[in-house]
Amino acid sequence: MTKTFQCSVISVALASLLGGCALIHSETKAPVAASENWRTQAPDGDAESVLAKDFWLAYADPVLNDLVEQAFKANPDVRIAAANVENYRARVTATSADRFPQVGVGAQAGRGQRGDYPIHTSNVFSVGVNLSWEIDLWGRLSRATDAARADLLAQREVQRGVWLSLASSVAQGYFTLLQLDGQLDISKRTLALRKQSLDLFQLRFDGGVVSEVELSQVRSEYEQAVAAVPQIEAAIARGENALSVLLGRNPGPIARGKALGDLSDPEVPAGLPSQLLARRPDLRSAEAQLAAADARVDAARLAWFPRISLTGLFGAASNDLSSLFESGTTVWNGVAGLTQPIFDAGRIGAGVDSAKATREAVVAQYQKTVQNAFREVDDALVSRVKLREQLAASVRQVQSLTRYSELAHLRYENGYTSYLEVIDADRALFSADLNRIATQGAVLGASVDLYRALGGAWMDQRIAKGG
Repeated sequence: MTKTFQCSVISVALASLLGGCALIHSETKAPVAASENWRTQAPDGDAESVLAKDFWLAYADPVLNDLVEQAFKANPDVRIAAANVENYRARVTATSADRFPQVGVGAQAGRGQRGDYPIHTSNVFSVGVNLSWEIDLWGRLSRATDAARADLLAQREVQRGVWLSLASSVAQGYFTLLQLDGQLDISKRTLALRKQSLDLFQLRFDGGVVSEVELSQVRSEYEQAVAAVPQIEAAIARGENALSVLLGRNPGPIARGKALGDLSDPEVPAGLPSQLLARRPDLRSAEAQLAAADARVDAARLAWFPRISLTGLFGAASNDLSSLFESGTTVWNGVAGLTQPIFDAGRIGAGVDSAKATREAVVAQYQKTVQNAFREVDDALVSRVKLREQLAASVRQVQSLTRYSELAHLRYENGYTSYLEVIDADRALFSADLNRIATQGAVLGASVDLYRALGGAWMDQRIAKGG
């Protein structure tokens, strides 16, 4: 009976080995379809060399450069990302340790009795070195280690993503402040001009030259300009507070460098869509997660295979503590064991099914991430081209409205039109000038979006030297 059982176990083990060889290292690549070119024509140039540099330097503003450096040093998300990488690195070490022999030292002291009569009472003292080792014959522990390493790679890409997002957010926040500064300047200049008009019309009204209707019209336009100033000032304060948090400090004022119109507007070559897969942190993280899922599927399947373990003990045992290390007290033993799952009520199969389902979800997420990456780059390219066209039109509109306002004032002063025409011209010019500044800021923001969408190698250098 015993021999029959032993033969059955060996047969199951061999069948598992022969039938399971095809299950090991079963990873596959998720299908990714990439077009040859972007839908919108991208600027020519070497994308790899451009994206290898700190992108914010391209705007040529020393204050912006300093703000980004401050964020890298003090933002809590940077420290959180670094700590998470160390956490996953420790997990790799812990998982990999299962593949190696485990050695420990133990000591015991006890007292007991045996027999009914006469009763024999004795002491037992022992000390020894014990060893245990599961031989990873089929690679189950190796694949678990591979999964842990892939998790670490994914976490490193998350860290790269934090750096990329932080630099982009600081640049966007800074450009928003410069945009609001420009709009505040326009609002204050408009307010000053309307205050002059109001004072002049008040004198004319007091002298009986203009009617109260005209005075009320001028006063209404003045109050509109008054209301615009605190609204923009509040937006500036909120923007400074948000940027301060990104810099890792309490809310407060933010220094300014160049004006919005004095910043460089860099050309950003996008390169080929296929090159994007090697740059973006989210794509590289998704690919690492797919590798981890593949490894976990293999590890789950290999749980069907027999486990071979070695255990051993070498030490000394004695009934007398004083003679524990004397000659003749040495004890040792060694055991080789094999365990083959036969019936587990479906636990291993369920584990495999779970790992395979998780992998399918990771594959779908990977494909979604790739498609979203292509979309973000194309959106940024389209926005950049169209916003530049919009800015050119806005500049021409402001020029035309400036002339319209001049002519409207001349026509009113010479009695050819009512003051409503002047109000209409000045109101349109004020709105168009604010819109021009907003579009100018959006153009720079679109270039930041493009830098962020394309990824870049500069993050690797920054992380390597700790910022």
